[in-house]
Amino acid sequence: MSDVHTLHQAANDELIKGNEDKAIEIYTKIVELAPGDETALSQLMDLYLERDKFMYYIMRSNVNIVQHKYEHAINDVKKALNLDSNSIEGIRKLARLYKVTGKNLRAIDEFLKLLDMDAHQKDAYIELIDLYCKENSTESAVGIAKKAISQFENDDNFKNILANLYFKLGDYKNALEVVKDDFLRAKILLQDEQNDSAKEILDKLKEDKNLYKEANKEQLAAYYLLEAQYYYNKQNFEEALKSVEKYTNLNAPNALSFQMRALIYEGMGDEFKSCYNWGYCYKAQGRFDEAIVEFTHASNKNPKDKNTLIELANLYANNNEKFTSMEYWKRVYEVDKDKKAGQILGEFYYKQGDMALAQYYGKTIEKKELKEANYQDEGLLEKLINFFSKK
Repeated sequence: MSDVHTLHQAANDELIKGNEDKAIEIYTKIVELAPGDETALSQLMDLYLERDKFMYYIMRSNVNIVQHKYEHAINDVKKALNLDSNSIEGIRKLARLYKVTGKNLRAIDEFLKLLDMDAHQKDAYIELIDLYCKENSTESAVGIAKKAISQFENDDNFKNILANLYFKLGDYKNALEVVKDDFLRAKILLQDEQNDSAKEILDKLKEDKNLYKEANKEQLAAYYLLEAQYYYNKQNFEEALKSVEKYTNLNAPNALSFQMRALIYEGMGDEFKSCYNWGYCYKAQGRFDEAIVEFTHASNKNPKDKNTLIELANLYANNNEKFTSMEYWKRVYEVDKDKKAGQILGEFYYKQGDMALAQYYGKTIEKKELKEANYQDEGLLEKLINFFSKK
């Protein structure tokens, strides 16, 4: 940041001297170092106002982007392209702005236009593949990946992207023909249940000492997931669970690890643990209604499991279903007089004005409050007796 501050001072000095070309050069350098520097962008916009209308609109769009005024930025880029319709950078900027604002089909049109002008724009291929996948048009993404490979024959990244797209389509044969990455190849083979071929690759990966270096932690985690899938395919469920455990020792538990456990326990015929892990899987994915369904199934299989009951209590609370949540906290309390459950229930019934239940669950009630509550209860009872005794 000190370099940027020094550059700002230098640019200001050049402006005072009237050296606008030098000032533009310095402000451009600042933007390279700090793309979100609004002062530098604003200065460039002002400096280009009279000398270059195309750049003026581009810089004004950048100011609007920094201020998150994306629609204004789009309009500015369009004005710039009206002045130079063949600007590669202008078309790329418009395409990305469309993507950021969720106008995926318009973004696709602009990136296709970019490739028509220059077929060697690597980023345009990657953006198009991503956009087509977001639009659930995997076949179109395959077509773009093939075009990318024809332009960049030695780029293994595009071959792996194509293999992954074939994998999503369930076309394992074509995926295996183009894939270059061993991890992805093993994944495809396992999904195709070519377990012995996958095991050969896994054994080869396991022997590589570099796999266990701290820098390759993510790769090692990916290896353990593949190993878990291999054991799962072979119905060696105990070993599969060990591999998932090794994965979670490297990564915090996530939707994928819970999914693997759910499938393994399903294979073992343990319905409680399967539903329990599906519940956590859906919860990690933000699919809370589905999580409630799975935790409910788990609770039906093992009614006394506190963790399941607590998850249900919390999930219902997050859905603003307080009374249902309290029913589950009651069940938690009934298991072993859980202190936290008692505190939650005590506070809840205290706020509801039910001092007897609040006190039952451990809430400290002042004698004055308890007397007032009893008096009100007695008064209500007397009124009810008088009402029903009338003829």
